[in-house]
Amino acid sequence: AGCTDAAWRRAWCPRASACVVAPLGVRPGMAAVASASLGRCLGRSLTLAAHSGRFFARLTQVELESAREDVTIFAAMRPTPVTLVSILEIVEPRQLAKFLHTEVPIRYAERIRLIEDGIPEWKEVPDIRDIHEMHLRTFVSLRKVQHEPNLDAFTEVVREAIWEQRTAVVTMARGLGALRQRHDRYSAEFADHFLNDLFLNRIGSNVLMSQYLACYGESTPAGATNTQTGIVDLACDPAKICREVAENVLRVCHRQTGLRPVVRVEAHSAVGMDFGIPRFAYIPSFLRYMIAELLKNSAKATIEIAVSTSPKSPLASEAELSRRPIFIVVCADESRVAIRVSDRAGGIPFSVGSNIWSYLYSTADRGQSELAGYGVGLPLARLYARYLGGSLDLISMPGYGTDAYLMLPRLQHAQLEVVPDIDHEWKFHSLADHCL
Repeated sequence: AGCTDAAWRRAWCPRASACVVAPLGVRPGMAAVASASLGRCLGRSLTLAAHSGRFFARLTQVELESAREDVTIFAAMRPTPVTLVSILEIVEPRQLAKFLHTEVPIRYAERIRLIEDGIPEWKEVPDIRDIHEMHLRTFVSLRKVQHEPNLDAFTEVVREAIWEQRTAVVTMARGLGALRQRHDRYSAEFADHFLNDLFLNRIGSNVLMSQYLACYGESTPAGATNTQTGIVDLACDPAKICREVAENVLRVCHRQTGLRPVVRVEAHSAVGMDFGIPRFAYIPSFLRYMIAELLKNSAKATIEIAVSTSPKSPLASEAELSRRPIFIVVCADESRVAIRVSDRAGGIPFSVGSNIWSYLYSTADRGQSELAGYGVGLPLARLYARYLGGSLDLISMPGYGTDAYLMLPRLQHAQLEVVPDIDHEWKFHSLADHCL
């Protein structure tokens, strides 16, 4: 999130290489069942060849049949959600590789099962079929690759697994839209629930793989990293990030519209040791993405209402913008960090309601731009908040403005992954959990 394909391609230079691989054992109790299936298919070598932007070889029919059996086995396993403490405790690449080798296939298998069981007609829609094939191909590659005697082959597979995911969100959302056009029985509610589960599971997989690459010393889509803490910043400064993101968003606004809304950021803390500037362990790229999505929406709406108020006078529009500042307030106590983004852009009509959280709803009626995209920004931002036990909620005052509330756990042991799993219970947090 927040990293363009071009920037990522410059940072990553995947090597077209041959990678000889063999099956590894799975969790106790599953080894005997999996070995027979893996032995038929996963004992062969896999060549990672760059071809038309794809780096995983297509599966043969025999591999497909065997992979389906293995997906069933792994989908039945329970994923192991980890806390931020656990992520930070294991920064040695070889230990991480051992954990990822079983854990990430479990999560990929869950997503494959979600597609197959949730959408019986998945083969009819090219976008959904491509996503399914990509997941199955990555699942097989992760099961086949060795992390002994060195990590080169494993790192190559992880690198390409993340690279292949770069367009998965937009592709799958587009596929669900096409599916609904073919079959009326798939409601928007179904699509949103399905995509929330799929994408939240995806976020967890990508975090684990990005953490591995960062600790291995490689660049990742998560931005600045180091080999000691990976993609996590132990002293993440949310107010500083808000200011940096605001400057970037305002630069885009000026480039596209010639106008710059006013954004004011302030920070407060009830913890004396913070000295008014709360910091906490978090993944900065997540926070940047969430704040950027909120600010893009507020800035776009603020500009639109300012222009509509004084359509023939740029100076009058600028004066109107100064009367409608966007406020970002960062505050914290010992257990949580709270961020409120408030605007005076007229609010969201009550008739729109929860559509703002739908992947199939977008206010962009004239194509995509840097300020208005594919309609996945806000719902995906909410998933990033939920991933480590946080929440993102909006309260609209039609005719006045909108307040967005981002609540994030500050204690590392409370920052626990939320990993959707059909077979086991899991839940989200919301603003209601923090109301007095």
